[in-house]
Amino acid sequence: MNIDNILACPSCGKSTISAGEFNYMCESCKTDYQISNGVPVLLKPESKINAEEADRANFWNDGWEKRNSHLLEMDRDAILHERQRYLEYLIKSGYPSVVDISEDNVAGKTFLNIGCGGGYEGLLFAGYGTQYIGVDFTNNAASFTKVFIDKAEFDGTTFQAEAETLPFQSDSIDYIYSSGVLHHTPNTEAALAEAYRVLKPGGTAMIGLYATYSVMFIWYRLHALIRGNITKKAIDDWMHANTEGDWQTENRENHWTKTYTKDQFSEMLDRAGFSREKMVQCPLQLKIVPIIGKIVTKIFPTWVGDLRIGPMGGMLLATCTKK
Repeated sequence: MNIDNILACPSCGKSTISAGEFNYMCESCKTDYQISNGVPVLLKPESKINAEEADRANFWNDGWEKRNSHLLEMDRDAILHERQRYLEYLIKSGYPSVVDISEDNVAGKTFLNIGCGGGYEGLLFAGYGTQYIGVDFTNNAASFTKVFIDKAEFDGTTFQAEAETLPFQSDSIDYIYSSGVLHHTPNTEAALAEAYRVLKPGGTAMIGLYATYSVMFIWYRLHALIRGNITKKAIDDWMHANTEGDWQTENRENHWTKTYTKDQFSEMLDRAGFSREKMVQCPLQLKIVPIIGKIVTKIFPTWVGDLRIGPMGGMLLATCTKK
């Protein structure tokens, strides 16, 4: 897969960017993009990630180190076992991506994973025979994903890049997948507009954002109120700082956790230009319900906690097309 054919310079937007031995260079604006840990860093030189938003990047970068660095020592068989375990988890939880995405409908397609995270999504989708491209605004996420794909002997490549400034030409991607990511960006609407820009006419995008009316986020907001946060801003600030605990390291705090109603999500997709096929809210496994889940897990057999109720889960997933 020659990704160079669809790259575009994040700085000037032109397709005159190509790989050198140690970097990527845009011939038009002469911007030099370095390679770090084997991953091309296609960030604008003035990117806020390198300055005032460095704390936001460090939260996730160090979080992925905490969560997934142990996988780096695994061999191919162990990595493939992790992929299968992840797939079974998605099936058991009723996650829509394993219903609508399979080898049958994405094999051979240019597949862009916006927010590839710690590598499990890359393993899953590259394993379907896609022309997999993973992007993440943290280097650890992009580099871990690339290592795991290579260990599994799948095809795929990754870039460190921002969702709001994707380094690809317009109308160049067959399928876009981004779940649990864009609600953590400062400008979710700009990221949706970028996804629309790079998607081919007739292409499909599956995008997941946190659901306001879900057990998880009703609980978070109630918890914030109990802690004395009365105004909407105070509740939102508390939620930013106290969610995504599995990624927290030292005293770092998450900076953005936004949620959306179905109407709000639909309106943003419309403004971006997408035509929607469907929007679903994920089911919720009983073991995930606050307080009740802990009781169920301790008292009842595992299958009881695995039971799904809903749709009451924390994620809205929209399947969209570009006409």
